[in-house]
Amino acid sequence: MAAKGNLRAVLNVFQEESSRHGLRGVLGVSAFDSVHSKLLEVQQSRLREMCGSNFDELMEGGSVIGIAYSYPDFAIDTIAVKRGRGFDMDIWNIYARWYAGLNEALNATAERLARETGGIPIPATTGGGGREISHVEEYYGMAVSHRVVAEQAGIGWRGRNELIVNPRYGCAIRLASVATPLPIERTAETYEGCGDCRSCLDACAFLREKDALENYREQCRRYIISLGLDDMVCGKCIKAC
Repeated sequence: MAAKGNLRAVLNVFQEESSRHGLRGVLGVSAFDSVHSKLLEVQQSRLREMCGSNFDELMEGGSVIGIAYSYPDFAIDTIAVKRGRGFDMDIWNIYARWYAGLNEALNATAERLARETGGIPIPATTGGGGREISHVEEYYGMAVSHRVVAEQAGIGWRGRNELIVNPRYGCAIRLASVATPLPIERTAETYEGCGDCRSCLDACAFLREKDALENYREQCRRYIISLGLDDMVCGKCIKAC
């Protein structure tokens, strides 16, 4: 088990896992109670359910480890490649397959970190459930927001596309988390922000009009379903970023 509160030991495990999967990534740590306080109420309930009898101990001084793996540049380049008047869906599916692959790597890494820290892995969220619900709001209580963890742990800030933007990898990352009772050294939040950049808004009409739409996330969900890719992904705003 990683030494109590030893961030370096946790980083070493993450680096081993990153190398094993052949991926680039970043790790951060936040206080469990801080993450819990920032979640939607339905997600707080989901987190309590996942932690079970360990919840009170975690609230008293535990940590949440946020992890991110980055897409390779070539995978991002396959998003929304034009073919005639439409898109080359075979090419676009390369990105969709990397989405699934990064989720698998994140889950394996989260499980390893959970073993090392006596914690509980919180797996990467997947888009598959989006086809089984009638409205995006039904999904909110089905998962714990890794974006909240990532913000609190300094992995990045919330961009104009509402995704986490990392200073090195942009928003071309996937996320997972681990809740642990260990009081691991916290990493500082990141406040760089997007400045004047509006590339993601220029790339997506739903994002551009998100303040006017009743729920732009629902419009995104319907559009993603209409694409018919191998997974529930789009990625246009990620490529633009």
